[in-house]
This record gives sequence, C-alpha cells and structure tokens, in this order.
Amino acid sequence: MKKTLAILLVLAMVFCIVSGCAKKEAQTDDPTTPQDPTTEPAADKLKIVLVCPQKLGDAGPMDAMNTNLTKAATEFNLDTAVFEATEAAQYEEVLRTYARDGVDMIVTSMPAMVQAVKTVAAEFPEVKFTILFPLDTFELPNVKVVDFAIWEAYYLAGIMAGSMTETNTIGHCVGAEQTALLADYNAYKAGALSVNPDVNVIRVNTNTFDDPAKGKDAGISMQGMGCDIIQTDLGATALGVIEAAEELNFFVMADSNEHHEVSPDTILGDTLCKYGPALYAAVAEFAKGEWTNETHHSTLAEGGVGLSISPLITNYLTDAQKAKFEAAVKLIEEATAKIVSGEMVVEYNPAA
Repeated sequence: MKKTLAILLVLAMVFCIVSGCAKKEAQTDDPTTPQDPTTEPAADKLKIVLVCPQKLGDAGPMDAMNTNLTKAATEFNLDTAVFEATEAAQYEEVLRTYARDGVDMIVTSMPAMVQAVKTVAAEFPEVKFTILFPLDTFELPNVKVVDFAIWEAYYLAGIMAGSMTETNTIGHCVGAEQTALLADYNAYKAGALSVNPDVNVIRVNTNTFDDPAKGKDAGISMQGMGCDIIQTDLGATALGVIEAAEELNFFVMADSNEHHEVSPDTILGDTLCKYGPALYAAVAEFAKGEWTNETHHSTLAEGGVGLSISPLITNYLTDAQKAKFEAAVKLIEEATAKIVSGEMVVEYNPAA
C-alpha cells in the first residue's frame, strides 16, 4: 500500500511540476515579449513547495498561503508547486517524496503536520522546512517556525462581542483542545468582560479544522444555548458556523481570513493570523539567502495579527445596533493603539 501511495504521489507531483512549467513556458514564448538570453534556465531556480494539510478553497489560511506563494514565485523567479495532503496518512510520505526529489524548501502549516516535519526534516538536513502555526517547538537546524500572537486579536474581538451582545451570552467555537486556543478563549473573554461585566462566554470544541458540517452543528447548538455572537477559532470549519448564522440570525466573529463578502449580514469582523504575508516573508527571506531557523512570533505591533472589522455589516444593522457597533469600533481602536504602543499587554494565558 505504501509503495502504491508513493508511486501515485510521485506521478501527481510530476504532473503538477510539468503542468506548471508548461504554463510558464507558454507565457515566456509570447513573440511580443523580448527574450533575455542571459536569463537562467528554470532548472537553476530555487524549488519551493507548499504542502497544504487542508483543502484549497477554504477562504482562509490555505488560500492566503497559495496566493502569496504565487506572488513570491513571480517576484523572485522561483519554481513552485502546491500539494493538498488532506489525509494524515499522507503527510510523511508527501514531505519525504518532495525532499527526496531535491526541492530546496518545503513550507507547510498547522499542528497536524508537526510530527511529519520533525521526522522528515531529520532525514533530510540539506532541505529547509518552514512551518506556520505548529503550536510546538523544534530543535532542528533546518526548520523555521512562524507563530502568531493571535490572542491579542481575540482580546479585541471580545470587545466587539461584549459590546454588541443583546443576550449577554457569547460563544467561542474551537477546533481542538490546545493551549494556544485556550489562550485565545481567555483573551476573548477578558476583552468582553472589559466592556460588559455581565457577559457569559460559552466554549465549544468541534475537534476539527476542516469540517464545515460540524461547524454548522456547533453553531446551531450554541445559538440554542443563547449565544447571539459566536467567535470562531476553526479554520475551514468556521464556514459551517457562518451558514448556521445565516439561517438562525446571529452574528459571527470569524477567523483566519476575511469573511464579510462570504456573509455580509452576519460577519462583524475576523481575527487574522496573516498566513499569506507570513509565508511570503519566509519565502522572500529564503530567496534572498537570509533564512534562519529562529522561531518568530508575529504580533499586533508587527502587523502579523489583527482584527478586521467588516465594512459591510452596518448596512444590515438597526439604528440601535449600529450605535453599539460604532462605539465598539472606537473602543477597539483605542485598545489597539495601547497594545501597539506597549501601554497595554494582553497576556498569553492558556489556563483551562
């Protein structure tokens, strides 16, 4: 079975690489485009592959990373490929096959990929690995970790939810029982309590970051518990919570990417780990020969995390809701300025 899987993976990768090269050649063969005879052949380009542990089309981290890899490939003349490894059984074999094939750097993300990266990176010390949001540490010289101080953004989201709730019950829907997500919950709750001391925060775990159906079930359940605003911490699973909100008429503070165009009448805002820019920065660093294996936490002050406020939601609010929303935005702006300046510190608190 493993042998068959390896053969299929190799064939898929060869197809992707050949297809990608064919498209590039078609573009450069345009007779209206001057050809530079000194241009290096494609074989001399740095080879970088993005291995996605979730499907593309998530309107979230996977799409953002894919878009920014394409941007970096164009700007730095890189040979890139993307592979969707959506089954845990694939992770090691996909990474190992690309490493054996001679790529220069493999980029991946999420806690589910941690063990596979640790195993394969140790086997191929000459290949560089960059992993975003692993929620773990690495002691390998060829692995770089990019993480996010996203709890700062959840504090700001709590200000919005605590200000806007009419039931005094809000929710935090997560994809796993992990310390970092507990820190997000505690920050969200602290932000809500800072503006509404009577608010109650309910936390529900779906145990998945890639199943919108379970997100919808959770959203329906939480609405039944009285939540009129739900903050997601779910990746692609959040799309199900949004679907439930559209059907049951509650608000959502979503995560990972902007969703206001997906559901303009339910999305108040989004907490953002900026996976796309973070990937671009790591790839650019590598392309420039400046890559290091140091762990980097991207903060609100650095622009690596943030809260995106929906520019569309006011079109769907009553006058009373609009007044609350505008007041909340002002409080968020004030808190953001204090966090960025260092006047306010949102502590990382993973206590259950």
